[in-house]
Amino acid sequence: MGGALGAPVEWCSRVEPKKDEVDATDLNVFDRSTLAQVKTGNFHSHYVLQEELGSGSFGVVNKGRAISTQGGVSSNVVAIKTIPKKKVSDPKKIKEEFNVLRQLDHAHICKAYECYEDRRNIYLVMDICTGGTLLETLCKQHKFSECDAANIMRQILSALAYLHQSNFVFRDLKTENVMFAKAVEQGKVGNVKLIDFGLCCPFERGTKIAKAAGTPYSVAPELVTAPVQYDQKCDAWSAGVVLYIILSGQYPFKGKTKEELIQRIRREPVSFKDKRWRKISKDAKTLLAELLRKQAERRCEVIEALCHPWLQQDNRLPDEDIMQDIVQSMIHFQTLNMLQKAAITALAWRASDEDTVHLRQIFESLDSDGNGHITVGELRSSFEKAGVQIPEDLTMLATAAGTDGNDTIEYTEFIASAMDKKNIVKEDVVWEAFKIFDLDGSGTVTKKELLKILTGRTSDKIRQVHGDKAIDNFLGEYDVSKDAVIDFDEFMGMLSAASTSYLARASMDSKGGSCAASAAVPTYSISSTFSKCCGVTKPPPVQAGSVAVSRQPRKGSKIKKPTKV
Repeated sequence: MGGALGAPVEWCSRVEPKKDEVDATDLNVFDRSTLAQVKTGNFHSHYVLQEELGSGSFGVVNKGRAISTQGGVSSNVVAIKTIPKKKVSDPKKIKEEFNVLRQLDHAHICKAYECYEDRRNIYLVMDICTGGTLLETLCKQHKFSECDAANIMRQILSALAYLHQSNFVFRDLKTENVMFAKAVEQGKVGNVKLIDFGLCCPFERGTKIAKAAGTPYSVAPELVTAPVQYDQKCDAWSAGVVLYIILSGQYPFKGKTKEELIQRIRREPVSFKDKRWRKISKDAKTLLAELLRKQAERRCEVIEALCHPWLQQDNRLPDEDIMQDIVQSMIHFQTLNMLQKAAITALAWRASDEDTVHLRQIFESLDSDGNGHITVGELRSSFEKAGVQIPEDLTMLATAAGTDGNDTIEYTEFIASAMDKKNIVKEDVVWEAFKIFDLDGSGTVTKKELLKILTGRTSDKIRQVHGDKAIDNFLGEYDVSKDAVIDFDEFMGMLSAASTSYLARASMDSKGGSCAASAAVPTYSISSTFSKCCGVTKPPPVQAGSVAVSRQPRKGSKIKKPTKV
């Protein structure tokens, strides 16, 4: 959990999504936030805890594996954060943090999968990262090259831009809250993720927040200046602090006491006089100056920082063949029914970094502005640059891939529509997806559970308007045993049907059949080809997570390793 300034921070009241009017399209979309769930039942009946990964003042993080109804243990590894209730003043705030995370879908934001609770503890089942925090890495190697620093900041700023566009403010960006998916080796940064959303809260544009929150060394001046009035630009300041530390190995502002530190944040200009700044490029220092402007109204926004020349890279698009494969994969995904789409999206949601590294690279090459969404315009522009014929129904394809009903494609939606369908029917992988549908952990998916997953918060209204016909149709098609529920084997059968149709279309395309225009080429070829053109070798091993411990900077300039509590 993030540190507070002064008195304990009160949680910002959560903004509930507007309940739209129900129409026929509601049967063709589903609420992706239902993929992350507050679960009932005994946690230890569902997961096995393994070795400890890290600990902090609020709890401990272990590796863990899921237990199937047959008693077997999954090969997929997750991070499990155990938080004793007696160590937190208000356990409800832990659930509020989970409710924020379940709404987010970005490659550089750590995912939260499930939340359990018993009499003593709250358990958060999360994405697993083993690379340690940015602070811990800086303690080992002191600083990064400009190229690596730009790579790290590009990922951090993309996650922040996505948060801001989703109407949130992070409020606690610091080196302890940035993690590497795997340990940095030989200067290779890899995937970076934001963690600890305890102070993240909803934000309505045009308004101001009047309650201070954050960690002293990275907090923006407007949060420590009366009267407190701030907006999302506080995250841009904190990003500047993190960049300053990455490049120099020093804190931009120092003080013997918290009060002295805050006074310098308010008044002291950022300095580049130290000799180590002589080797840093002018572009890097210009971006820092724009992020660390004292007056928020003159400070650049996160999305503007992403466009800065220092952060620009040779963002090569995949070649024409790969782009054509993407189109065909999207066309195939469009032909699936909503239950199949939801199941495949659940698979993509639980997929590891190792399994999706190449598709993540493709997604980021298509997401030209780096905000975590692919728009129809970005797809069209990318297809044009690659020389691919643009489908007439491009907007419809994007809407079908974006299973939440809008015409932008988020990260997991892209992975689901582009992933290799011929290899999805693996018991361990499918079991993770099945658990998402099996809300009560009974080992079967009921009609009520299907309705909740596929229609989310509008399920009652949809039932009133449309009845249960759509759900009955799904049950009729996949409930082979006719017992009014879908068991694991039947769930596997449903995904096997999707895989079979995928292979059939690919086969017809290779033979030049009549379905060539809508054939789907396996995305393994997309991944392997793209990795070669980008110089990417074998994907990294499965990653794991750790607990970052908040601390204030001590006297002196060097970054110190945090003391575990």
